[in-house]
Amino acid sequence: MNKIVLPNEIMLGEVSRMLAEGKEVVIMTKGFSMLPFIKGDYDSVVLVRKDVLRPGEIALGEVTKGVYVLHRIRKVLPGGIIMKGDGNLRGTEKCRTANVCGVVKEIQKASGRKVDPNSPVNRFLWRCWAATPTLGRRFILHFVRKSL
Repeated sequence: MNKIVLPNEIMLGEVSRMLAEGKEVVIMTKGFSMLPFIKGDYDSVVLVRKDVLRPGEIALGEVTKGVYVLHRIRKVLPGGIIMKGDGNLRGTEKCRTANVCGVVKEIQKASGRKVDPNSPVNRFLWRCWAATPTLGRRFILHFVRKSL
């Protein structure tokens, strides 16, 4: 299978349009910001449009014009959300609710296994990860990145 790489602002703009039409979209992830739950360049995600957002969901949002992130919703505010990558030790992004393109319905692992990120087990694992002290997460992330 051939792989086509497009600039994010072009590809994700089109993904946003398709999600707004009610379509499901599968995209390959990039980067380390969602480790250890999503491995960039290995795992894909199935995105769907969702009107009601809740903390713990993984969302694709346009944080500034043409700049998109796939991060976990940490907090829902009136008119917006606070997002943070699971693999990011500090720093968050703000995104207006209107600029949330969609949420992750399923993670497709490189092995072919399909993971529901919103299952009770995976939400529990995320809460445990989020509660892990920064030093512990730094140590774990170091070894996860080395194993890729």
